[in-house]
Amino acid sequence: MPNAPFTRLLKMNSPEWYFIVLGCLGSIINGGVQPAFAIIFSRILEVFQEDEETQKDRIMIYSLIMLGLGIMSLFTMFLQGYMFARSGEALTTRLRDITFRSMLRQDIAFYDNPKNGVGALTTRLATDASLVQGVTGVRLGTTLMNISNMGTAIIISFVYSWKLTLLIIGFMPFIVLGGIMEVQLLTGQAGKNKEALEGAGKVAVECIENMRTVASLLKEPEFFRLYVTSLEMTYKQNMRRAHLVGITYAFSQAIIYFAYAAAFVLGAYLIEEREQTFEEVFLVFSAIVFGAMGLGNASAFAPDIGKAQNSAKRIVALIDSEPTLDHMSSEGAKLQDSYQAAISFQSVHFNYPTRASVPVLQGLTFTVTPGQTLALVGSSGCGKSTSVQLIERFYDTVDGSVKLEGNDIKGLNLQWLRQQIGIVSQEPVLFDQSIADNIAYGDNTRLVSMDEIIEAARGANIHNFVTELPDGYNTNVGAKGTQLSGGQKQRVAIARALLRNPKILLLDEATSALDTESEKIVQEALDKARQGRTCVVIAHRLSTVKNADNICVVSSGKVTEEGTHSELMAKQGFYYKLVKKSTRQV
Repeated sequence: MPNAPFTRLLKMNSPEWYFIVLGCLGSIINGGVQPAFAIIFSRILEVFQEDEETQKDRIMIYSLIMLGLGIMSLFTMFLQGYMFARSGEALTTRLRDITFRSMLRQDIAFYDNPKNGVGALTTRLATDASLVQGVTGVRLGTTLMNISNMGTAIIISFVYSWKLTLLIIGFMPFIVLGGIMEVQLLTGQAGKNKEALEGAGKVAVECIENMRTVASLLKEPEFFRLYVTSLEMTYKQNMRRAHLVGITYAFSQAIIYFAYAAAFVLGAYLIEEREQTFEEVFLVFSAIVFGAMGLGNASAFAPDIGKAQNSAKRIVALIDSEPTLDHMSSEGAKLQDSYQAAISFQSVHFNYPTRASVPVLQGLTFTVTPGQTLALVGSSGCGKSTSVQLIERFYDTVDGSVKLEGNDIKGLNLQWLRQQIGIVSQEPVLFDQSIADNIAYGDNTRLVSMDEIIEAARGANIHNFVTELPDGYNTNVGAKGTQLSGGQKQRVAIARALLRNPKILLLDEATSALDTESEKIVQEALDKARQGRTCVVIAHRLSTVKNADNICVVSSGKVTEEGTHSELMAKQGFYYKLVKKSTRQV
C-alpha cells in the first residue's frame, strides 16, 4: 500500500489555503500565549513579597495583562478552531468525492475482487475520509499549537536558566520516543482493525440486502455468528497488544514527571548556590509545565494519528489505482451515425481476472449481421453471458478480437460503445426512484421528455399498467424494484433500453425467471424491440430462440453447432436434444 505523504493531503486541501493560513496563525499565537502565563505567575510571586500599596498597583497591572492574554486566547482559539474545522470538513467532503469518483471509474474486474465487496467499499467511503482528519483539520491546529507552546516555553526557559532548560530538554527524546512507539503500535493495529471492520461490513450488507432469504432460511443466527467471528480475531489481537499500548503510554506520561523531579532537584541546587532566584526557577518550571501539557495532549492524539495514516493510505491507493478499462476516458474512435451494427467474434479466448486458471472462452467465433437476431444456447457456464459482457467491453479478450463493423472494439471510445447498446438481463436492476426516472436513465446524454418516456413504455407493453397506478409514472419502484413483479421490472428495463434507441440489443435470459403469462407479455415486448436492431439473445426456452435468424450452440467456450432452428433440428445434435428435453418438460 503506498504512503500518503502529508504534503499530498495538504495539496488536496489547497482551495482552503486562506483558512489554513489563518488557522496556523491562530494556533501559533495561541501556543505562545500559554507559556506567557508562566512569566505572569512568577511575577505574581514577587508581588506578594512587596508592601501593600505596591501590591495593589502591580496586582492590577498583572490582572489587566492576564485579561489581555485571555482575550487574545479567546480570539486565537476561535480562529484556530473555526478555520481548521472548516478546512478539515472541506477536505473530508473532497476526499469522499474523489474516492467515490475513483470507485466509479474502476473496471468490472476491480469489483470482482473479494476485497472490494460492497460492504468493504461502503465502509471505506463512509469512514476513511473522516478519519483522515486525524492528521489534518482540527488535529493539525492542535499539533501546531503544541509545537508553538513547547517552542515558546523552551525559549523563555533558556532566557532565565539555560542549565535547568538543558536538563529538561534531555528528557525530550524519551518523551518523543514514547509517543512514536505508541503511534507505531496503534497504526499497525488500526490497519488490521479496518480490515476486520470491512469484513464485518461485507457480512452485514449481504445479510441486510437479502433479509427475506435469510429469514426464510432461518439463517439469522448463522449470519450473527459470521459477523462476530469476523471481529473476533482483531479483538484478540487488540487484547494482546493492549498491555504494550498501556506501557508505551505510561512511559510517555511518566517521563514528564521524571523530568519534573529532576528539575526540582536541580532548581533547588541552583537556588542554594545562589545561581538562580526562586522566582526564576519557578518561571522556568511553570513554562516547561505548560509545554509538557502540550506534549501530553499531543500523545493523546496518537490513536487518531494511527487511524488517519492507514485511512489516508487506503484512499491514496484507491485514487492511484488505474483501471485497465477507463470508461471515463475520452480516448478511442467513434463511428459515424450511419454505421451498420455488425458484430463478430474472432477466435476469442477469455478467462476472468480473478480466476485466471479457468478458461471460459476457447476460440469462440460467430458473426451477427446488421439487423439480425442471433441466439446463443448451451449449458450453464459455457460462456454465453460472458460473450455479452465482452460486447459491452466490461472485460478485454485474452486473445482474439470482438469487432463492431470490422473495428476492434478496443479501439473505440468506451462511453460511445456502451451508448450504442441496450441490455435486458434476467434480474434487471431498477433504482429506488420513480418509474419515469428509471426509464429516463436509459439515456443520460440529454434531458428526456415525458413524451419519450411514455413512448418507450408503450413499446415495452407497460404503459397501460403504469397509468392504472395511483401515482402513475411518479410511482416509486422501491430498492431494486421490489415494489414491482418480475414481469413488470422486465418491461421497465425494456422501456429503459428502448429509450436509448440502441442499434444493438442484448437479451440475457430476459424471460427465464418469469411465469408463462408474464413471459408472453414480455416476449411480445422483446419481439417488438428487436425489430431493426442487431440483437444477441441468450436463453434456454425454445419460445425465445426458435424465431432467431441464426442460432449458435456454445459448448466449452466455442461454437459447436450453428444454423436456423429448422437446420439444427435436422442435424439432431445438441440443439435437437435440448429442444426435445424442453418439449417433454412442457
